[in-house]
Amino acid sequence: MRVVAMVSGGKDSCYNMMQCVAEGHEIVALANLHPKDRDELDSFMYQTVGHMGIEILASAMGLPLYRRETKGKSTQTGKQYVPTDDDEVEDLYSLLETCKHELHVEAVAVGAILSDYQRVRVENVCSRLNLISLAYLWRRDQTELLQEMIDCQVHAIIIKVAALGLVPDRHLGKSLREMQTHLLKMRDKYGLNVCGEGGEYETFTLDCPLFKQRIVVEDIQTIISSADPICPVGYINFTKLTLHQKESNTGGDVVFVKKSLDYISDLNESTYSDLSDPDFSETELELIEKETRLRESLSQNELISRSNSFGRHLATSSSSPIPIVTKSASVDEPIPTASSITGSASLLLLANANQSTSTSALVLGGAGGGSSALQANSCCGFGSSHPLGSSTAAVCGSLSLAISSLGLSTTQCNNNAATTTMPAGITQPPSPMKYEREFRPLANQAKAAINAKGWMWLAGIQGCASSMEKGMQQALDTLRELCHSNGYDLQDLCFTTLYVRSIAEYPALNSVYLQSFGFHNPPTRVCVECPLPDDCHVIMEAIAYRAPATHSGDDSEETQTLLNGRRNTMHVQGISHWAPANIGPYSQSTRIGDITYISGQIALVPGSMTIIEGGIRPQCKLTLRHISRIAQAMNAQGQLRDVVHGICFVTHPAFIGEARRQWERRTTNAIMDYIVLPALPRDALVEWQVWAHTHNDRFDYEETGCSVSDYTISIRRRWNYENNCAAIVCYVATGLASSTTQLTQLSDDVLGNHCRLAQSLSAENLDEILTYIVNRLLKDYPITKRQRLLEQQQQQQDELKANSTATPTEALTPPIVQAAPGGAGDQQQQSSTDANNTLPAIHLKLFYQVNAAPPTDLMLQALHDFRRKCQEMASIVYTVLPACSLHNFMLKLALVSKLFFIV
Repeated sequence: MRVVAMVSGGKDSCYNMMQCVAEGHEIVALANLHPKDRDELDSFMYQTVGHMGIEILASAMGLPLYRRETKGKSTQTGKQYVPTDDDEVEDLYSLLETCKHELHVEAVAVGAILSDYQRVRVENVCSRLNLISLAYLWRRDQTELLQEMIDCQVHAIIIKVAALGLVPDRHLGKSLREMQTHLLKMRDKYGLNVCGEGGEYETFTLDCPLFKQRIVVEDIQTIISSADPICPVGYINFTKLTLHQKESNTGGDVVFVKKSLDYISDLNESTYSDLSDPDFSETELELIEKETRLRESLSQNELISRSNSFGRHLATSSSSPIPIVTKSASVDEPIPTASSITGSASLLLLANANQSTSTSALVLGGAGGGSSALQANSCCGFGSSHPLGSSTAAVCGSLSLAISSLGLSTTQCNNNAATTTMPAGITQPPSPMKYEREFRPLANQAKAAINAKGWMWLAGIQGCASSMEKGMQQALDTLRELCHSNGYDLQDLCFTTLYVRSIAEYPALNSVYLQSFGFHNPPTRVCVECPLPDDCHVIMEAIAYRAPATHSGDDSEETQTLLNGRRNTMHVQGISHWAPANIGPYSQSTRIGDITYISGQIALVPGSMTIIEGGIRPQCKLTLRHISRIAQAMNAQGQLRDVVHGICFVTHPAFIGEARRQWERRTTNAIMDYIVLPALPRDALVEWQVWAHTHNDRFDYEETGCSVSDYTISIRRRWNYENNCAAIVCYVATGLASSTTQLTQLSDDVLGNHCRLAQSLSAENLDEILTYIVNRLLKDYPITKRQRLLEQQQQQQDELKANSTATPTEALTPPIVQAAPGGAGDQQQQSSTDANNTLPAIHLKLFYQVNAAPPTDLMLQALHDFRRKCQEMASIVYTVLPACSLHNFMLKLALVSKLFFIV
C-alpha cells in the first residue's frame, strides 16, 4: 500500500516505517503537526519537542513533508473520541485529508506502542478518511523492542527527560545504545517504560537504514523546564543541524528486519515440548526429534537457501546505503523432500560442516530487491509447488500431525506411496468433509430474557428471505425491535453471534450489518457457517447489558461492582504484530464488571492479516495466543485461565483432537465444546469463541450424568461461589458412539442404528433431559431463595395429595421446574417483563447433528413447552442450531446463565 508516515522525529515513528517497508508497503511522504512559535506543546496527542528538526529529517529520507500547525488543545480527553471542531485531533484529520487527496495514500504509519488515547483518535481519523492504520509497534514488549531498534541501527538520541532516574545534564544527547543499560536499571528500580512510552523521555533520530543521508547535530540549546531536585525536566532545542553523506556499504553492515511471520515464530518454542504425548507413536516422535535437531543445526546460509526455495521473502533496500533485509520465517519449517525423512542424518552432517559460515556473509549473499516493495521468490523444486501450508488444502486433506509438522505436501505423499514405505504411525489425510445441509424447516422464535441486574439475552432470531441481504436485514430488524421493546438500545449490546448459511456471502452480510453497528465500539462478534436450510440465511443471538435504574436491595460487593461498572470495549483497528485488527463493525472484546466477552478468533497472522500456514496445529496455537493477549489487554492480570466456557468450531472431525490437546495444555479451567461446521471465515480450520470471568479461580466444577430411556446424558457444570453466574453443558448420546478424542470408525450397521435411535428421541425424553440439566444449573440457591422454594415445594405437595388425577410423571418431576404447570401464554409473559426480571435468566443453545436428531419441530415444541413450564422459576430463551458433527454426540445443549437473586 501507499503509506504516509506520521513522524515526530523520534525512534518509534522511524522504526515503524522500517516495519512498513519490511511488510512491502511504500512510504511516499511524511506528515507532521507542529506548534506555532513554541518549542513544545503540552499535548495529549503529539510529541512536539524537537519539531525544528523534522524538515531536515524529511530531506535525509528524500521524501516530501506535509506539515500543519496545531494549537494542541484537547477538548475531549475521555476514552472515546467524537469529532469536535476545536480539538487537536481535527488538525490531524485535515493534514491526512490533504495527503490522501494529493498522494492517493491508502494507509497511515503510526508509531504508537501503548497509548490507547492516541490509538483511538488516530483510528477515528483513519475510519473517517477510509485509511488503514499501520501500527506495527502496538503492544510490543518494550525491552525487546528497544533491543530491536538498536540492532536495526536506529541511531536516536534523547532530547527530553522527565522521569525519576533521568537527569538533563547527564542524559540529554546520549544515544539509545549508550542509555540502554541505564534504562533497564531504572525500569527495575522505578518501573520506567524503557521505550519512554509513559513520557519518561523523548528521542530524535539522526540516522537509520531508511535515511539516504545522516543528520549531524552542530549546535543545541538545553532548556530546563523544571529544576525539581528529585525529578528535573529538561529538553534540547536544535539550533543547527546538517546533513552528511553516509559511508557506502562495503558488505559488513546489514540490517535484519523482522516480518510478520517472525513475530509468531515463538510458537515453535512449545510445538514439540511435550514428547510424551500419548497420541504420538514412537516413530512419529523420532521424526519430530530428528527434525528439531536438524533445524537447530542448520547454518544461516542453509536456512536462507531453503527459505528461498519455499517462497520466503528476501529483499534489501537499494535506496539505502545500509541494506534492510527481511525474511519470513515459517512457523513449521518444512523439510525439502520426502527422502529427507530417512536421510536426516546425512543432512545433519552437512549442516554441521557449514556451521562456520558467518551471519553477515549469509545475509548479503541472498540480498536483492527494492526498498518499497518486497518481492516474493517463486516456489520451486522439491516435487511440489505448494507445500502443505495452504489452509484451504488442509481442509480437504490435511495430513496427520507428524506429516504436517514435516511440511510434506499431499501430492508428495500420494505420489511416493507406491515407491516409498510410509513410516509407522503416519496416516493418510482425512477424507474431505461431507456434510448434509438441513432440509427440514427451522423455525426458531425470537425471545428475550432479562435478569434483575440488567443483563439481557436475545435468542432465536432468524432471517428468512429470498437473499442474504434481505435475510440479514430481517434479523437485524427483529433484534432492534426486541431491544427497544425491552428498554435497550443496540449500543447496549455486548456480544452477537451470527450463524450464516454461507460464509461466502460474508461481504454482503457484513455490509448490511455495518448499517446497524457502524457506531464507535460495536459489540464483539462471532460469525460461522451452519448447515441451515435453504430459506434461512442467518440465525442470530445477542447479549446486552444496561444497569438498572433502581437499586435491587442486594448490597453485595460484586453486585455493586456490576451496577456501577462501565462498559469497557477494545476495538483495535490498526494493523500490528500484536493481534488481528478488527477493521470491521465489531470489537475484539467487551468487559462489563467481571465478565469479558471476546470475539471469535481465528489464526490470522496479525502483521499480514492472512491465515497462518501449516495446518491445524499452528492455527490452534496462534488462535489461543490471540485470546490470551486480548484477555491480558482487557485486564492487567487477565489470562487464558480466566475463560469459563467456550466453543471451539472446527471444519473437520479430525481436527478436534489437536484443538482439544492444544487447549488443555494451556488450561483445564474451562468447559470447552467442539462443534464441526461446514466453513469458517478466511477458510480457517478452527475458531474459538469464549467468555471469561475475572474470578474464575472462585468457580466450582462438577461432572454428572444419568440415563434417559436409551440415551446417555453427561453434564459438565461450572459456577461461582456466589452461585449467580454459571455455565453448564449437556451431551446427549445414543451409547453407540465413543466420546473420546479419537473418533471411532463405526460400521454402517452401527452408524445406521445410531441415527435411527437418535431420530427416535421423543418430546418426553427431551423434557426429562431439560428438567435434569436445569435442576443441576439452578441447584444451591442462596439461603433466602431456598427457603422460598421450600415453601413452594410444600404447597405443591399439598396440592398433589388433594388431586388424585396427578400422573406419576408429574409426581416425580422435581419442584424446581414444576412451579407453574400450564401457565400463561407468551403474550401474557411479555406483558409482565418487569416481574420476570427478578428471575434467573438462562440462555440455552441446542446443537444437533443433521440427520442424527429428532425432527426440528419436535425439538422446538419441546423447548417451547418447557419454557412455559418453568416461566415462574426462570426466564429461558433458546436457539436450535444444526451442525455437521458433534464429536460423536447426537445433541449438545449449552446453558449459560447469570443468576441474580432478590432477597
